[in-house]
Amino acid sequence: MLTFADEGNGSGMLEINGQSKPVSYELVVAREEDDSKQVRIRLNAPRDWLLQQGFNGEAVLVRDNGARIPVRREGGLSVEDNVSVTLEGYDETEAGVEADERYPELKH
Repeated sequence: MLTFADEGNGSGMLEINGQSKPVSYELVVAREEDDSKQVRIRLNAPRDWLLQQGFNGEAVLVRDNGARIPVRREGGLSVEDNVSVTLEGYDETEAGVEADERYPELKH
């Protein structure tokens, strides 16, 4: 069972097919029963920009520290969708590894 552990915000670049756009994102950290942690990354991107870049359901968030995290949206994307599209990614952190070391943007 996951329990809430921490949250934070950051900024970086969203990359698709060699093109990039500045974005902000939110982080939510959940602790699992074995003390490992799961970090959920969520961001919103403009639908029209995604379509212009040939978005196929996956992009890469490049955080300020250079870390690259795949972010996805399930299903297709068309002009009928909302103008702001939510993309999500996940990062598993092993027990004993502090999420705040990997994610300094977390609040304390």
